[in-house]
Amino acid sequence: MNSIVKQIKKWQPYFDAFAANKYVSGMRNGLILPMYVLIFSSIFMVITYVPNIWGFHWPENIEMLLLKPYDLTMGIYGLIVSATVAKAFTDILNQEQAPGKKISYVATMVTTLSAFLILLTDPAEGALSTSFLGASGMIVGIILGLIIPNIYKFCVNRNLTIKLPKEVPPNLSESFASLISYGLAIFVVWAFDIAFRYFTGGQNIGEVLLAILNPIFRAAESYVGMGIIYAATAFFQFLGMNGPDIVFPAVKPAMFQFLAENQELYRQGLQASHAMTNSSYDMAVAFGGTGATLMVTLMFAFLSKSEKNKAVGKAAIVPVLFNVNEPITFGVPLILNPMFLIPFILTPVVNTFLLKFFISGLGMNGFIMEVPWTTPGFIGTILGTNFHPLSFLLVLVVMVTNSLLYYPFFKAYDIESVEEEAKMDEELEVSEKDEVVLDRSKVKDDKINVLVLCAGGGTSGMLANALNDNKDKLKEKYGVEFSARGGHYGQHNEFMNDTDIVVLAPQVSSFLENMEKEASNYGIKVIATKGAEYIKYTRDSESAAELIIKELNK
Repeated sequence: MNSIVKQIKKWQPYFDAFAANKYVSGMRNGLILPMYVLIFSSIFMVITYVPNIWGFHWPENIEMLLLKPYDLTMGIYGLIVSATVAKAFTDILNQEQAPGKKISYVATMVTTLSAFLILLTDPAEGALSTSFLGASGMIVGIILGLIIPNIYKFCVNRNLTIKLPKEVPPNLSESFASLISYGLAIFVVWAFDIAFRYFTGGQNIGEVLLAILNPIFRAAESYVGMGIIYAATAFFQFLGMNGPDIVFPAVKPAMFQFLAENQELYRQGLQASHAMTNSSYDMAVAFGGTGATLMVTLMFAFLSKSEKNKAVGKAAIVPVLFNVNEPITFGVPLILNPMFLIPFILTPVVNTFLLKFFISGLGMNGFIMEVPWTTPGFIGTILGTNFHPLSFLLVLVVMVTNSLLYYPFFKAYDIESVEEEAKMDEELEVSEKDEVVLDRSKVKDDKINVLVLCAGGGTSGMLANALNDNKDKLKEKYGVEFSARGGHYGQHNEFMNDTDIVVLAPQVSSFLENMEKEASNYGIKVIATKGAEYIKYTRDSESAAELIIKELNK
């Protein structure tokens, strides 16, 4: 098993390179940005349809009124995604642009919105059809969000702009500067749309793409397809990377389309029959985080004979309950630990089959709501299926099954840990640490602003909270105030002006090179951390402070 893990580890640089690819990063970051839209729109599904459980149905006019915010948020999700992908990808391209050659993300967002409407709207009795403005048009939106910024880059780098005299107000001058880029992009999209509709008998690109991709999406949602997708997700996570970052860019459009279809089916009084949605993975498949680690965390906390294992388990309970499982995956560790390779990959696959069986075999509703990913799985599964009675049973079955799958491996590891602890010298060797002194010229106003980034915003909060909660103690020891902010990679640009140093959590450490390029524009330093090391920093704020000070002193 050790040799297999070592062999797998050799492939990591290739997977890291894929995850850090600018197009993959732009798409991933752009899909993360508008997640609040899905969560907000789901609230109105709850308000409208949860009362149905108790036999209460809103009058038709009230139902239409309640669903209006849903229809105009989720109903235009493809349009929204086109703009957010354009914004995220423009930010990435600007990392490579020379000073004075930056691309306006506002201009690329506006242009992408215009292009999206040209491609995906059709005349409909004096109005415009909105059929493809929602999740069904999201793939086209993603493609446009990656193409339009490149057109702007082409124009900017070749000085294809209209320059007005310096006396003209900057806001007006900037508008004219984008005129040629906007015109070229719209002309290219318009010409493509004319040609495409001519050769396809009047169909728009959204219709044709869905016709091609729907069979693929349906195959991906089969037992085998979902099993492969979620096994691969756990596999990459086992290597110490962020599995969803690598696997999900290819399947996110299908997930959001299936969510939209589930919601429409539910509105019609039919079974929401799709199993593969974004929240179904977060809540039911990755029960406690990628690798389905909630039950094994409870085992470490309450069944361990090893003092170390018990301490790690108890420290990890609260984060893992909210699907932040780095304290257990890096603290034990589970990842890159041959003992846990099989259950870490197998357990999510079994959960996938259980979810699929409950929906396809027993008639449970699939997820009709986008549940915040930090919701505990046993709550999110019930809420996401709109309190379907079978969802309560599914939660119990998942908990029992996950316990049975992990227990033999947990027990073997715990026995091994106890034996190792028995061999350790009872006397602790205390070594004196070199005193760390900050070079005050490296900071302003005796304050260090730290930005911690991870994949979803949960892990970063652990380190940020550790620094903030102990700021008085750290100021007394180091003579400087630490102010930390947690966030997720892809939504960090707005904070860069107020940051002195960026700390990358283990899941996003593969983005170090990209982050350094971006940070160099602000004169900011970047630190990439590893798994067990990062967990230590979250528990010992002084060691984290020393790491930051040493990096600033360089």
